[in-house]
Amino acid sequence: MNKKLEDRASQKMRLADANGKETGEIAERWLCHKSPGKKHLAFIIFVIDGKNEFALHRRHSSKVGENKLDSPVSHILAEETLEEAVFRGLKHEYGIEQKLPVENHGGFSYEKDYGDGTCENEYCLVLSVEYSGSIIPNPQEIEGEITLMPVKKAVIESKQAPELFEAWFNHAIPVFEKSKKAKKYLQ
Repeated sequence: MNKKLEDRASQKMRLADANGKETGEIAERWLCHKSPGKKHLAFIIFVIDGKNEFALHRRHSSKVGENKLDSPVSHILAEETLEEAVFRGLKHEYGIEQKLPVENHGGFSYEKDYGDGTCENEYCLVLSVEYSGSIIPNPQEIEGEITLMPVKKAVIESKQAPELFEAWFNHAIPVFEKSKKAKKYLQ
């Protein structure tokens, strides 16, 4: 197995279909990421400050991805609600301790075969929170500092220069952009 996918291999994931509907089944993380994988629930959280800026980071090179700009991402584990998963993800990656209201903008089905027997096979929810407090990046997840980027600029750059962002970020942007709840950030 890809070393980058061995992290937390025994976590229990909630399985879903290609439309994000839960099947009621649970599988271990390693099995979900062993080609062809099992479709499971994941999420990306856009953290938006009071100036309509995304808080972005470079994904740690020890993690799956390409060390490009990203937002906090994780899976929804079998024993937690979506809100608990979001709180866990924000605390783990950005050190955000408070529970924040979460906006759900929809989701997308994402598959990628890494060619080494491992893959991504996820239904990824696109979420956002408003937060203007301090962010303490977890050095095990993030390389470097937090980058603030106007939401509108990130949407444009995701289309014009997708190589700057992680693949799932680029998939999430159109879902976010089409959401009625996101219009206030795109003006």
